[in-house]
Amino acid sequence: MAVKPPPCVWAQRKDRVFVTVELMECKCEVGFGEQKITFSGKGKKGGEEGEYKVEFDLLEKIVPEECAFRVTDRCVEIVGKKKEVGPYWDKLVQQPSKVTKSWLGTNWALYCEEEDEDEAANAKAEGFGGYGNKANLITEADEDSADEGVDDRPADISDITG
Repeated sequence: MAVKPPPCVWAQRKDRVFVTVELMECKCEVGFGEQKITFSGKGKKGGEEGEYKVEFDLLEKIVPEECAFRVTDRCVEIVGKKKEVGPYWDKLVQQPSKVTKSWLGTNWALYCEEEDEDEAANAKAEGFGGYGNKANLITEADEDSADEGVDDRPADISDITG
């Protein structure tokens, strides 16, 4: 049986990269270098067990001491801390996509545009989801109406449309 790259997907944030190795019941070893992540192991894909190995020659550098992985029943999750926080990488690895397209894809469940990450951070800092800080929009009149059970809505649609 030939050793081949495992099926993988990846995503990123400004400060880290996420790689998911999509093998079930995997027994593996994962290693981290300054510009490399290595994976080797046995696992099941589509019910068939196989032996897999890959070296991710990363586009940029990571901090090996601050990287981690965990093995679940369904996959291996790898998190690499980027050496430089900042712009998103154009791609995960140095190899051209025509070499990696059969086994490396985008993790759409974790995917986030760089601008979306900034908006989410701003909304979190402002304390109110993705809507900014809207807590101050409730006025005393609104609170009084709510307390008294007053309904300010029109009686029917004709009151609105004329």
